[in-house]
Amino acid sequence: MWFVCSRSPLYQLAWLPLIVVMPVVLEGAEPLLGPKAKILLEEIREETEQLLLHSPGAKREFITSVSLMNHVQRIVSPLRYSVLAGAGENIPTTVEQCLESRAGICGNQVECFLLLAKQLDLRSRSVEFYMHGEQPSGNSSHIGVEVYFSGGWKFFDVTWGTYFQNRDGICSIAEVRENGVQARNWAVTNQTDHWYLHWRRAGLDPLTYVDHRDLDLLRGRLGTVRLFPVGAVYRPIHQPGYVGLNTLEPDYGDVRIILNSIPTEKTSLKMTVSGKAGAGHLLIIQGSDRLRIPIASLNPGTHRFRLPFKLKTGEVRIMMEEENPRQIGYVVYTAIEFE
Repeated sequence: MWFVCSRSPLYQLAWLPLIVVMPVVLEGAEPLLGPKAKILLEEIREETEQLLLHSPGAKREFITSVSLMNHVQRIVSPLRYSVLAGAGENIPTTVEQCLESRAGICGNQVECFLLLAKQLDLRSRSVEFYMHGEQPSGNSSHIGVEVYFSGGWKFFDVTWGTYFQNRDGICSIAEVRENGVQARNWAVTNQTDHWYLHWRRAGLDPLTYVDHRDLDLLRGRLGTVRLFPVGAVYRPIHQPGYVGLNTLEPDYGDVRIILNSIPTEKTSLKMTVSGKAGAGHLLIIQGSDRLRIPIASLNPGTHRFRLPFKLKTGEVRIMMEEENPRQIGYVVYTAIEFE
């Protein structure tokens, strides 16, 4: 995600990576709501009831989703976030802090949406976009949400106040991506938002994820992220820095990674680990060959693993082995290298 430094002209842009939040969700745990969140929830409930009285045939879930999206976009402002960051002031990290300071980037907006959606009985999940640049340093990221109703998932981009609607109804992100350029004509967007107008003036494309040719997509964190080496080292650059399952929410899954441009003939792998949680085994796979590592052994630090096979041309996959019954298990890493 980009943000603007307020101490320079607004068209001077700097990169700000999407922060991938990795909570361990405890079964039965209720989210904590601050006073700002409670007030906003009541406003959305009142608006939804009022609109439904005068909107025959409208789906409650759609009305509620759009109301929630509009409020979060208006209150949790990337423009205000850039002002705070440029002035060197504290930037918000929690939902209540974002609502209090009226500031946040796309990751903050989505965290607010998901927390409040749960209270509004909306079934929702995150949708993460990881766009590849010509080099890893040119990577970028964005995040939106999907809400389930009328028999399928519907995509909402909270940052731009956008959903996509064709003759069949509100679209999922899968439908948007499958239709590429054509789906741009389906976008219903809040084009008066100052952050949107600023991006357009700066020559940027707010909806670049619609038809970006080289993109990794995580729906409910389920999916695969590709890494390319810088020199000989693989690092997550504007990408999630973990592999595995970090929540037991039923609509969420595990993150896997693929290492591309593999050096051949190497026989060991070095991984710098900064954290872990849960149980399970890390799998390092090439073709039918694999190495299985218990994550209990992966304490923070640098680990070297002797591969039981010699690397061949192609790719290497790293993933968590599925546990039964389903359990949280993930490893946070900063670098991977073959030796």
